Amino acid sequence: MRIVKYSNELLEDITEIVAKVILEEGCAVIPTDTRYGSTADAMSSKAVEKVVRIKKRELNKVVSVFVDSIDMIRDLCIVDRKVEKFLRLLPERVTLILKARRPEVFPRGIVTPDGKIGIRLPPHPLPPLIVKRIGRPITATSANISGFPPIYDSSKILTSLRGFDLLVDAGILPRIPPSTVVDLTCRPPRVLRRGPLNIDVLK
Repeated sequence: MRIVKYSNELLEDITEIVAKVILEEGCAVIPTDTRYGSTADAMSSKAVEKVVRIKKRELNKVVSVFVDSIDMIRDLCIVDRKVEKFLRLLPERVTLILKARRPEVFPRGIVTPDGKIGIRLPPHPLPPLIVKRIGRPITATSANISGFPPIYDSSKILTSLRGFDLLVDAGILPRIPPSTVVDLTCRPPRVLRRGPLNIDVLK
């Protein structure tokens, strides 16, 4: 397991290091806009299964993905006028539940049986840069054991998780709640989890 210190000045180098791990179907723990996250190639069954195994999570419980742009969301998901309205909010601390355009291309653990996928375009620079570098989405699940609270302190990553290949260590992150989750596949949209984004903005 390798540890790399996070620095905005070294963001390009860090992106390359993380991208190399992910392209080799490894798992990297990185700082995000809300907490530490477990990232891996969201198009690789082996990589997704590794993330799920580290978290001790059931594979039938899907994980969301990070993307690098609104254009990538349009490529991956069915986007109508009502969804477009919500895309204008991005980047933001919100997970949008959308219909996958081609659910069959994703491995188990990413898309629900009825074709839904959770999409995140965060205000933190690192996840989108990694996605842009590798050219496909990466997992956006929290770096913790399933059912336990999110981890904000990198030292707790080292003592509570086993099996990841890389930790990008940003020390102690601000204690921001997990992202707001909004299901845009139903009308009206439904808030599945309240979070840092003001719910009134979504009405």
